[in-house]
Amino acid sequence: MDRCGNESRIDHWKTRSLVLSAAAAMLIGGAMNTIRAQTPREAKAVETVEFMPADSGVPYAVCAHLARGGEHQIAQQEVARMAEAGIRWARTDFDWSGVERKEGEWTFKHLDETVQWGEDAGVTILPILDYDVKWASPAYKHLDKWTEYVRRVVSRYKNRVRHWEIWNEQNLEGFWREKPEPANYAILLKAAYEEIKRIDPELTVLIGGFAGIPWEFIEGVYKAGGAPHFDVMNIHPYRYPKRPGPGKLYEDVEKLRALMGRYNDGDKPIWITEVGWPTHSSPADVGGFMNGIVKAGMKAIVPSRTTWSAALLQDHGYAHTFSPEAEESAREMLQATTLRTVTLKELPTLSPNTTQILLMPPNEGFPVGAFDAIESYVRNGGVVMLWSGVPLYYAMKQKPDGTWDRPHASESFRRRLRIGWEAWWTKDGVPKKVKKTAAAEEWKGLITFPKRTPEATRFLTDSALKPGDTFVPLAVSSDKDYTGVSAAAYALNSDMEGGVIVTTFSSFGRNVTQDRQGQICPRAYLIALQAGIQRMFWYEFQAVEHDPFYNEHHFGMVHRDLSPKPAYTAVKALTRARPAGSQNAKHNWRSEDGAFYFPHWRRPDGKMAWALWKAERSQSCSLAITGSVTEAFDHLGAPVTVSVRNGEVQIDVTESILYLVGPENVAVTVIDTP
Repeated sequence: MDRCGNESRIDHWKTRSLVLSAAAAMLIGGAMNTIRAQTPREAKAVETVEFMPADSGVPYAVCAHLARGGEHQIAQQEVARMAEAGIRWARTDFDWSGVERKEGEWTFKHLDETVQWGEDAGVTILPILDYDVKWASPAYKHLDKWTEYVRRVVSRYKNRVRHWEIWNEQNLEGFWREKPEPANYAILLKAAYEEIKRIDPELTVLIGGFAGIPWEFIEGVYKAGGAPHFDVMNIHPYRYPKRPGPGKLYEDVEKLRALMGRYNDGDKPIWITEVGWPTHSSPADVGGFMNGIVKAGMKAIVPSRTTWSAALLQDHGYAHTFSPEAEESAREMLQATTLRTVTLKELPTLSPNTTQILLMPPNEGFPVGAFDAIESYVRNGGVVMLWSGVPLYYAMKQKPDGTWDRPHASESFRRRLRIGWEAWWTKDGVPKKVKKTAAAEEWKGLITFPKRTPEATRFLTDSALKPGDTFVPLAVSSDKDYTGVSAAAYALNSDMEGGVIVTTFSSFGRNVTQDRQGQICPRAYLIALQAGIQRMFWYEFQAVEHDPFYNEHHFGMVHRDLSPKPAYTAVKALTRARPAGSQNAKHNWRSEDGAFYFPHWRRPDGKMAWALWKAERSQSCSLAITGSVTEAFDHLGAPVTVSVRNGEVQIDVTESILYLVGPENVAVTVIDTP
């Protein structure tokens, strides 16, 4: 956070007051429209601040596979590393198959070690009791064997481990092992709860962490009588690549609490036991080989052209936009002579004479209201690039309230651009995924894949061509039983003059850079705490980093060798600024438009502390500060010079948190350049 401007510059700038104050509730509702700035004298005239209850224990937690396989070999070093950052909880699977590897044969050595290492480091273990075994599958139909597993594990550790989670993401077929049904999970949950409470009524039972916040499934568990059989609600509200603020994390927690309240269950704590932002598919990794695909595709469609100008469809009113990471990847792969953005409104004026490539946002949706303009652009000679998943799969439609529906699109849209495709759910014999991909023979001189190639799960065909059109494979994915095209150019010469370049790799566009992950991580913790979340577990601690394109390998806040990524350093700064036992101020923690965030809290040492950031981009601001700033540092803990003169200081508020320790009140005047 650099200081910006000086008092003389303010005379030449327009200002608008945005009150980031602990108690000026009368101003916050109209903060973005207030014209006057709040003076230091006015900032002191505040009402009593209302605080939330102090943290019950340490709220900073992570997920780690401490009791499993290779990671167990470094688990002792991991928990020590966690403790260094102020992380005092670690969630890990106590797999049934790990303790009963053969029916009737029980082993606990790896769990004994995990619990002991956690105790030695001061890190509390949250075990997940989960997954069936082949002689008792599905588990809810074998409750005698399920409860024996629960009884043996819980009885062994009941005096050392006081919280127990029942299953993981039971609303997903991959974890539940069959089609998930709320009533079936409720059967399993009830049996585990009753067994645990027989062992010790004071033990705490968490409902299994739901993938996302599946409203209907959660309500289904309530309707099946699940409410009496858990003590803590538990969710995994992933929303990457959206940031936690614009991604409505706070609002969704409030909505969940309202749902719980409808079943007289609203007083239970809510934990987030998984949430994270992965750093896979870096712009350099993506841009490296995708540039070859663009070159090959353009050569196939317009052989005479060697340079091109390009545009990105970037409209902030549309549901899908380019994240900063996706835009950086686009620049790497297009390497256009000029690259600009176009809005939905501007699409009908896009001309192939000046802009040869239109790049759509990396997802499977498209704005159905703009499709005629996209088709016209291709008809007149333009090239559209679709570069993630099934092309044109969701027909995005905006509702009157501004939100977007995404029904499945008719095949007619793909056929209008001559795109054919197949996947495991549309054609027998197509695999769910293929890991080996190579450039098509014709393009091996242009397209160079990395050693580990992105996974292919959908494939392109020539089934929608008209006479004169050509289907040109660019990349081919194959296993022993199947070969499919995962990237192709559609060179059109029937009633159209342009073409389409398509890649179906679905790992693009849902990533963040490591630096961005470091910005987001403490913001997510702070928003969750403001929403009343009692404890939040970042997914996950170690990034194994084997596959550069697989998100699961890159969620971690430390690298494979346990060296810190920026997110780890950011958590260390967060726990320094907001120690366990702090009390958040209840109100006035963000601007009404969601652009500025300023949660603040009373620390156990009695000091007030503040975290200031902006949802996107940066903004020059003047702070009116009441009280002394005893510490100021950025999201990574680096000191920031805050030179307060006459109760004011001018800074840039950016996407990276600025922590201020000491002031009783902070008010911000937003400075707009003319």
